[in-house]
Amino acid sequence: MQQYPVRVLHIVGSMHPGGMENFIMNLYRNIDRDRIQFDFVVHMSGDADYEQEIQRMGGKLYTLPRLTGHPIANLRGLYRIVKDGHYKVVIRHTPNALVAPQVHAAARAGAFSICHSHNTTDPKKLFHYVGKLLMKHGKIGRFACSKEAGIWMFGKRECTVVHNAIDIDKFRFDQEKRARIRKEFALEGRHVYGHVGNFIQSKNHHFLLSVYREIARMDDHAAFVCIGAGDLKEQIQQEAEQFGIRSQVIFTGIRHDVDAFLSAMDVLIFPSVFEGLPLTVIEAQAAGLPCLLSKAVDRDVEVTKGLVSWKSIDETPQAWAKKARSLAENNADDMPNARLCQREAIAEAGYDIRTLAKWYEDYLIGEALGENSVRSGTVENHG
Repeated sequence: MQQYPVRVLHIVGSMHPGGMENFIMNLYRNIDRDRIQFDFVVHMSGDADYEQEIQRMGGKLYTLPRLTGHPIANLRGLYRIVKDGHYKVVIRHTPNALVAPQVHAAARAGAFSICHSHNTTDPKKLFHYVGKLLMKHGKIGRFACSKEAGIWMFGKRECTVVHNAIDIDKFRFDQEKRARIRKEFALEGRHVYGHVGNFIQSKNHHFLLSVYREIARMDDHAAFVCIGAGDLKEQIQQEAEQFGIRSQVIFTGIRHDVDAFLSAMDVLIFPSVFEGLPLTVIEAQAAGLPCLLSKAVDRDVEVTKGLVSWKSIDETPQAWAKKARSLAENNADDMPNARLCQREAIAEAGYDIRTLAKWYEDYLIGEALGENSVRSGTVENHG
């Protein structure tokens, strides 16, 4: 007889605010925790707020050494956690197939093991393709944030697309939030150009700063925001100094009120070198915020009308700046209808967290009980 709640083990690098981790936390907050609980295996400490929230909601955190540095200790430790914890479902969230040994270790320990792909490419291509070969063997579940992310991880094999859903109502444009953030950071009367993402190579902050510099030359009322943390943050701050725009760029670090910042911004600029299906861009569309995206971003992220513009990162920073300035001017405060939430379009595209959470519960409990999977409009199957 199955005891409730069913405990599901998620494997991630660490739990800190980032697209993959925010997606998991969005689900965790919206599932029925009397039916299903989330526990986590990490290899490094993450954000204290997230870790405390996990523990408040009844989740457990296990720490193992990194797979790439200590493969034997990692795999033995994971096998033991799954076995001793009697986990029936384990989900490995990842941008690449390097983690294939972990997926198989969890399966050998008796769990239904799922690999969830969160990207469409990755710098570790050689390791990825080796892992991809390993991923073909054994019975594993296949999740992906988009069709392209599924092809990247699993090739032509069938895969379930699990959308990066959000709390749509939380991210609706809010004039009070806008005023609060603009007052806190002295942004009243400014055109605010922003970016949300950790300081890692794929986010292309160097190019972003080049765009910011060109905007500053065109727009006397420009101010810039970078939300996030990461290894490259100090380098990017130094580059902002070298570009002569350091006083105009606000580096906020990690924030847990991104919804308020999206209301405060006038344009979101996202010049990623590669990307899966970024949660931030869905959130920005819920806030009615114009988005200027790199063509490297998965096109499926455009789920509204009139909010998303595309440019290649092969185009000049000047071209990006000209487009961003145009979007900012069209998003002035005296245009009250410019920031309406296209809720129905976002939900219809599969990005309503409440709908996804219910499907997720039913699917994972069904797998834990050995029953047939439950399907809904929130997911798609492709070959």
